[in-house]
Amino acid sequence: MMVQAAGSGEVKCVKRPLLILAACFSAAFMSYGIRYAYSMLLPEIMRELNLTNAQAGLIYTTCLALYTVSSVFVGFLVDVKGIKRTTLAFLPLLGIGAALMSVAFSDWSGALFLGISGIGASVCWTPLTVWVQRVYPARRGFSLGILQLGPNVGFGTLGFVIPMLVPYVGWRGCWLILGAASLALLLPLVLLAEEPEVGDAPAKSLKEHVKGFTSILSDKRFWLGGLSYMLASFAIMVPMTFVKNYAYLELMLDRGASTALFSVIGFVGIIGTLVIPILSDKTGRRLAIALCNSITAIGLLGSALMVRQQNYIDIALWNGVVGIGYGAMWPLYAALVKDIYGWGVMGSITGLWTLLCGVGLLTSPAVGGLVADMYGSYRPTYLMGFGVTLTSIAFALSITLKRRG
Repeated sequence: MMVQAAGSGEVKCVKRPLLILAACFSAAFMSYGIRYAYSMLLPEIMRELNLTNAQAGLIYTTCLALYTVSSVFVGFLVDVKGIKRTTLAFLPLLGIGAALMSVAFSDWSGALFLGISGIGASVCWTPLTVWVQRVYPARRGFSLGILQLGPNVGFGTLGFVIPMLVPYVGWRGCWLILGAASLALLLPLVLLAEEPEVGDAPAKSLKEHVKGFTSILSDKRFWLGGLSYMLASFAIMVPMTFVKNYAYLELMLDRGASTALFSVIGFVGIIGTLVIPILSDKTGRRLAIALCNSITAIGLLGSALMVRQQNYIDIALWNGVVGIGYGAMWPLYAALVKDIYGWGVMGSITGLWTLLCGVGLLTSPAVGGLVADMYGSYRPTYLMGFGVTLTSIAFALSITLKRRG
């Protein structure tokens, strides 16, 4: 398969593009499945380890903090050292950290082990978004939508599987299975996948590459896009952290039905994952991001207005709306990087935006948990997410693009 990279010369021949998609899909599947397995197992973990909402949120925050910091470094390595080499250097930590969660005995040990997994997860988005876009440069929204199916199907599947596993292997056994499966599946696939190379990309050292970012950091578009991404990430993490606790402890659903809401978000989110990113190839990324985040805001508001013992269909409906926004958000911001800056710095900019995104990701569980503890309800946390989402839309619409990508 021969593809053309606009603005950066020819991307060399890729013999098995579907294998690349399969490897990237599988890495995203396992990475996000592991991340959200924490939320799915949260009531059991909190009960056995005697954690408060704030302590449980801080474990997640530690994982996301290490993921975020590592993603920045990974982004620069992708542009300088290559995608495949960078991915293989960090990927084993994803499964090792997940397996170690099976022996967690306190809040700090949980933070350490999930943090190790977070470092490994740092190569399960930034490098992958560059990888699939280089394979399909004319259909970047489409390729990123396929990639995003991995996270959606990942935690969507686990939302059904984990409730069936817990009675037999407990929450510790679930972590051991996830860690082992990650190591056994991902490493062989990534080793077999080929890395497309941009023919005329200049060779730079890491130091030279980092020094060239002074002008980009003074660019208004960098901050508008990054801050929009940060706020959207903060908001979407509210349901992704607390949906099971909200449904089980406050709306009085049973434990299995509460966990299944992750599957609702994941599988209904496939609609957003495919439709909105593909649409963005025609309409442009700004309007698509505004549409996506508006859908998220509606889902958060509807979820906040639910009442105890409400019909399950109604609860699932609002979480499905959230899922549509969740599914579309990540590929849209990844595609926006190329629209603004081109191929040569995609990994670095995506990594830097991931830093801003990570601020939202890592503060949301802790802040959301504190708000829930303060008010004795998860509803104010959802309302907070609604307001933050509206602000993210305003930032996205303020970005000026010279061309449509």
